[in-house]
Amino acid sequence: MDLSKESLLNLNWSDLSWFQHFNTALSEETALGYFCQVGNPFYDRSSLNEQIYMKNLPAEAMLSATGIEYALIHRQDPILYIIRKHYREGPNELRPLQEYYIIAPGHIYQAPDAASVISHRLLTAVHHFGKAFDEASQKAAYHPSSGYYWKTNGSSDELAKKDSSKDKILTHTQRIRFDTIFPNYHERFKPRIQTGPTTQTAISSSTTNNETASGSGTGSGDNNLPRKEERTPSDSQSNPSERPMIEVKKQKTQK
Repeated sequence: MDLSKESLLNLNWSDLSWFQHFNTALSEETALGYFCQVGNPFYDRSSLNEQIYMKNLPAEAMLSATGIEYALIHRQDPILYIIRKHYREGPNELRPLQEYYIIAPGHIYQAPDAASVISHRLLTAVHHFGKAFDEASQKAAYHPSSGYYWKTNGSSDELAKKDSSKDKILTHTQRIRFDTIFPNYHERFKPRIQTGPTTQTAISSSTTNNETASGSGTGSGDNNLPRKEERTPSDSQSNPSERPMIEVKKQKTQK
């Protein structure tokens, strides 16, 4: 069974029927035999243990051989048994490769190495830090009159009080932001000034003087003319002394 290192760390294997078949329980004598089963994904069938079992050789024969070997290195009856996988290079030369836990009643786990533990802890810490920053960013807010503030249960009331105040002074952050943003926009959106030649219509001074003189002459001539008095019917009615004369003239014309 070809399984990656990451998948083995998340794998749990057990075969409780093995104890029923041999009518035994998990102990110091049966722990290594229970681990060295063909169906166990943690077990390497090319190990020295498999060769000794297939050839029916004594256990002392592994001391002079070289290769992968499994051995029981720690026990805590009847709960915990630790199996080590090491590479035997000689009678007294062993290079540890991996360790496995057998937990009662017969569950086998692969012990994680230091790199996997540190990596998992770092990923967990980064996940919680990222979640904390996301929540903090949702609580942060900005208002032109009060600047940056944290959203709390009473933040809306405090903000309303600040808005109702008449004296609104720019904070240091607002001044810095204005001084930083305004020059940039001033450079990007400069007013467009036409630099081409401009034509102007010149008016002669003689024409202007003639128009001025003609205008002044017309005004003086109108002032010298006699004005006619305009009479309205209301004026004649308002003066009763003139009514008999008008009536006499009308009678003469009728005759």
